[in-house]
Amino acid sequence: MIEKEININANGNNLSGTICLPSEEGRFPVVLMIHGSGPLDRDENMPVQKLNVFNAIAHSLVQQGIASLRYDKRGCGKSTGDYYSAGLFDVVDDAVSWFDFAKTYEYFDVNQIFLLGHSEGCIIAPQVNIQRQSVAGHILLCPFVDKIDSILMKQAAQVEKEFEELKGFGGFIRKSLGRMMGANVESQKKLIDKLKSSDKDTMRVMLQKIPAKSLRELISLDPPAIFKQITSPMLIIGGEKDLQCDPADVHKIAELVNAPVAKHVIKNLTHVLRFDEGKPSILETTKLLSKPVEPIVLETIENWLKTKVL
Repeated sequence: MIEKEININANGNNLSGTICLPSEEGRFPVVLMIHGSGPLDRDENMPVQKLNVFNAIAHSLVQQGIASLRYDKRGCGKSTGDYYSAGLFDVVDDAVSWFDFAKTYEYFDVNQIFLLGHSEGCIIAPQVNIQRQSVAGHILLCPFVDKIDSILMKQAAQVEKEFEELKGFGGFIRKSLGRMMGANVESQKKLIDKLKSSDKDTMRVMLQKIPAKSLRELISLDPPAIFKQITSPMLIIGGEKDLQCDPADVHKIAELVNAPVAKHVIKNLTHVLRFDEGKPSILETTKLLSKPVEPIVLETIENWLKTKVL
């Protein structure tokens, strides 16, 4: 395995990433990885939470002779720019820039560039494909097709429910903190309304800076209309215990795209691509990250790609 640091100039920013290549000579199929939400680096890590998803996938794929390209979002990791003021469409433009770079890289097969998205990346990847028709296929991990404001409200309802179920003195403290931080449906609705009526790039909520422009542009999207434009083959993987993106959306997306689709809803799989054998919980997600990405996710990706690469 060979890993190389790479930098490109994209939309006025110096974006940094990693190319992962098999050790032998040749041109290889390549998977371009597109992040979920948050200030994430090339491995889907940020200071307060380390998912280590894209590095795990890259190191798995390279053993099958498949290259990959993963990158730091603008303003994250080693990339320059401002994460918080960037809109969703800026993020799409950055992904398009990486796709265009992949078309020129000497060790990539230009006819076999696949897009892999995780969570929010699952709605970014199709928008890249709409701009670049030569995408060979899509791999969507924990996708959604519902409107984002509806998803945010459902997530808030789940968090509020989990806070109310907490027991004992520790539970009382966490519930109190949750109320102070606005972790409830009423606060989420107020935030969404505020976002829709604002034209600011960033906002502060409970002293926390949020990417208002990006969220506003996400809310404006019509996901079904986007998926209906896709004609490239697609692998869709959902988690039975995903509390952030409804696993039922796997089947809805499969009905929308005009291409061959392989779909899987994996038992006990959560949004962070780890198993939870018990009752799933958004509040307890961090505890799952001590485990590696589930092998069945990696195997499902590999097996599908084997049927698509030339």
